Amino acid sequence: MSKSKQKGTAWETECVRYLQSYTKSEFMRLPLVGTKDVGDIRCLDLPEFVFECKNRKDALSSLSQIMKETEQERINAEAAFGAAIVKRRNFGTGGAYVVMELHNFAQLIKERIHGQSNRDESGTTTSFY
Repeated sequence: MSKSKQKGTAWETECVRYLQSYTKSEFMRLPLVGTKDVGDIRCLDLPEFVFECKNRKDALSSLSQIMKETEQERINAEAAFGAAIVKRRNFGTGGAYVVMELHNFAQLIKERIHGQSNRDESGTTTSFY
C-alpha cells in the first residue's frame, strides 16, 4: 500500500471514530468500488449523506477538485447530500473542515427548519445552479 493510501485510510478511520464517539451513531468506511466510487464514509442513521475524506497538504488549493469528486460520489451513491471532511493541519480531528456546496447546505437548513425538500422521486436533491 502506498504512503498516500495509508495516510488516507488512517484519516478515514480517524473520522469514523470521531463521528461515532461524538454522535453515538454507527459510521463505517466504505470499500473502493472502482470507477463508481460512492464516498469514503456512510452512516446508517444518515443514508442521505455521503462523506469524502481528504488528507492532503494541498487540500485548500485543490478544493474545487475535491468538491467535484464529492459531488460525483454523491451522484453515484444516489444520496441527497455530499460533504468533504478535509484534514486541517496542526489541528485534531475535531478541527477538520467539513465542506458542502451551498445549494446542498441551503437544502439541509430548509429541511431542518421547515421539513421541506426539493428532492425528486428518486430522492436526489434538485440543484440550485
